[in-house]
Amino acid sequence: MNKKMSYGLIAVSTLLASLPATLASANDENLKTTKDIQPVSTNTEKHAEKNETKKISPYDIKLFSIHNLNGFDRGADALYRNFDLTTQLTVDYPYDPYKDKLTYEIVSGPANIGHGEIEIPYGGTIDFSDATTYPDGEYVLSLRSYVIDEFGSLFDTGRVKMNIERVAATIDITGTFDKINPSTITVGSDKTTASNIWKIIDEAGNVVATESSAVVSQATLNQLPEGVYTVETTATLISKYGNPVLDTTTDSFLIRHPESTTSVVGTYNPTSITGTKKITESTLTWEVKDSSGTVLIDGTGNTVPVEQTNALGEGNYSVFFTEHSPENETSVSEGSFKIRHPETTISIDKPINPEKVTGTQKIADSTLTWQLLNEAGAVALSGNGPIISEKQLASLASGKYEATFTETSPEGETHVSTDKFLVRHPETTTTIDRPFNPHSIKGTQTIAESVLTWVLKDESGKLIESGSGTDVPTSLLDKLAIGTYVVTYTEMSPENETHSSQGEFTIRHPETTTTVNKPFNPDKITGTQTISDSELVWILTDAQGAIIKSGTGSDIPTDFLAQLKPGSYHVTFAEKSPEGEMHTSTGDFIVRHPETTTTVNKPFNPNKITGTQTMTESELTWVITDKNGAEVMSGIGSEVPEKELLALLAGDYTVTFTEISPEDETHSSHDVFTVRHPEATLTIDKNINPEKITGTQTIEDSTLTWEILDIEGNVLFSGIGSEISNLVELLKGLDDGSYFATLTETSPEGEIHTVINGFQLVSEVISPPLPEPTLPEPTLPDQTNEQQEKIDSGDDSEEFILLHEREEFSYVEYEVFYENTADSSQTIVPTSTIAATTKNNASLLPKTGDKQSPLLPLLGIAVVASSLVMLRRRNKN
Repeated sequence: MNKKMSYGLIAVSTLLASLPATLASANDENLKTTKDIQPVSTNTEKHAEKNETKKISPYDIKLFSIHNLNGFDRGADALYRNFDLTTQLTVDYPYDPYKDKLTYEIVSGPANIGHGEIEIPYGGTIDFSDATTYPDGEYVLSLRSYVIDEFGSLFDTGRVKMNIERVAATIDITGTFDKINPSTITVGSDKTTASNIWKIIDEAGNVVATESSAVVSQATLNQLPEGVYTVETTATLISKYGNPVLDTTTDSFLIRHPESTTSVVGTYNPTSITGTKKITESTLTWEVKDSSGTVLIDGTGNTVPVEQTNALGEGNYSVFFTEHSPENETSVSEGSFKIRHPETTISIDKPINPEKVTGTQKIADSTLTWQLLNEAGAVALSGNGPIISEKQLASLASGKYEATFTETSPEGETHVSTDKFLVRHPETTTTIDRPFNPHSIKGTQTIAESVLTWVLKDESGKLIESGSGTDVPTSLLDKLAIGTYVVTYTEMSPENETHSSQGEFTIRHPETTTTVNKPFNPDKITGTQTISDSELVWILTDAQGAIIKSGTGSDIPTDFLAQLKPGSYHVTFAEKSPEGEMHTSTGDFIVRHPETTTTVNKPFNPNKITGTQTMTESELTWVITDKNGAEVMSGIGSEVPEKELLALLAGDYTVTFTEISPEDETHSSHDVFTVRHPEATLTIDKNINPEKITGTQTIEDSTLTWEILDIEGNVLFSGIGSEISNLVELLKGLDDGSYFATLTETSPEGEIHTVINGFQLVSEVISPPLPEPTLPEPTLPDQTNEQQEKIDSGDDSEEFILLHEREEFSYVEYEVFYENTADSSQTIVPTSTIAATTKNNASLLPKTGDKQSPLLPLLGIAVVASSLVMLRRRNKN
């Protein structure tokens, strides 16, 4: 019997918040206090009396503050504050005069505790939780708060009564094997008046059963699953004041039963047979029985030795593991297995060229594999299943073979059976010495006794020739036309098996072509080849046969063609086949390009500009542009018309000739020239007695000359330059009268421009009235209307224009232009004008050899007429 007891404390904590002196009992000596006032003593006396306790009258007791931390407050009776089942009190004394020391003392109870007075701090705790040493009953607790001064020690006292009661719960677990699978569990306490309630708790903390009784029934225990359990019981006692006193205790027990297992690894020929037991202290035994139940082998432990099971004959077996627990319970588990072994057979239908080879297996779920090994022991074929197919056998090369069938049981055991056979088959080969234009075609046979034949067909399958033996005649090959051919050799063995081999070849010959895309200036020259793997080369030669360039491929580079010089060329493409045969093709072409030239006969005022062209079929055009690039005139042909040149105004020009070939190529050449004409100016500072005569020239490198003439046209003075520097000195020796100054600009091209002005020399300036001016008649009396119209209409290339009239002074200003011809230089003056001025004065005409101005007769008429006339030559174009 197993019994467990625990104790509970009933501590009545009494809080005496206020204990009036009127509640003090006269019969209780401890509460009778007096207050003795001691006289002031000397220091020695004070020291001696300091710790003496002075009794205080009950009527002077102050208030204690007591707090009950647990337990029950039962209220106050005539003398005390009563508490039930209290284990902790907090005590304080808030009244200041008595706060030097706080003590408590148990002064009465069921037993003499004998602890005496114990000091605690103000607001401190009195702990009675360890109340097991206190007998049950009521105890009186005395509280004192001291004040210690120079007069000694004074204290105030309070009383508390506490009730202590205890109960101890018990558990008794009994059974054959102590706390393992117990048969009875009894709960109770040390107090007959206490009640009990119990709980059974599993390892997870779940309450699996509970009841308010003294015994856990056997039925409850039998229903518990295996495991460790805790039984907990609580005893409850009611104190004298009606408050419950509790005590709880626990104990544990074990429920367990044997449970063996059997594990067989492998249904057939197991590799491992093991058993397990549930209880460590149990004993585990095993035995193996045959299908009749006879025990064949047995032993102890968790493993059946594999060597013992392997020694068993083929058949069905059972294995049993039994667990024997310390509580004499048993558990039996069972497993089964079979013992079996593979055994294969092999069958070959005939020893030479068999058509069927089969094998058998003993175990239905075994794996049956086969292999065919050649004479070298290498695997020729392999597979699964009981049959080597006829197709597989037929695929074997000639030779000796060994067939093996292997049965592999699910347990990994193997069994092999073997047999041998011979395979021989005809196997011819066809050898063609080269794929194109072959010289030799041969066939071979594997079996010497076989018959070897050959057949030659073209690519359409048409039979060309056939024969027997190993060689196709070379003479036949040499006569074959271009095309693709197939030759087949067939070997027929003594077993009437046949085997054929084939070869293919092509008869081919090179044949190239040459294409020049244009006869003149081609930009693409290509060659073709008949055989794709031939070598194609090209050679370009000139008209003399010299090699200009050569190369490979089907195209002559375009950039090379563009660089060829003008001339005739010959191109040859040559195709050389891989067999060494050669074929050539040729083409011819001409390279030509326009190339014009421009010729300007002189840089200034040219009268002939020509261009040339390389090709007669080309078109030649010309254009003249000014210095800004603007087109002035254009035309077609090899020469710019002189009339067009004469029409050009002064300025800088560029002439460009462009040749456009029949191939639309163009070439341009150009040159520059300048059109310029002299145009001098003459300035006389004064009309009478001038002091300065100056002139200007248009062309910088022209020659400028001057002359002073009298009225008759005689040259008095002449010189070079733009100014008559000593004019005043020159004129001093002249008589009064009319004179003329001329300034002539002669260009480098031989053109002349002359300006003439008149002036007078007088000793004394007199201004008589000027006569009415008389202009020359515009036409002579004997001129026809046709001549007059010709002059007026401007058909003549020159005319004189009346510019202005001035009646201030009788002088003439005019310009004379000289036109150079190829062979002479002459002055051009309209005939009508000369006739009009010389009609009545033939002596004014120029005389050969006279040093006179050629237009002096005009001057005389002009002076007489007192008119100022400027005559200018104008080109109508």
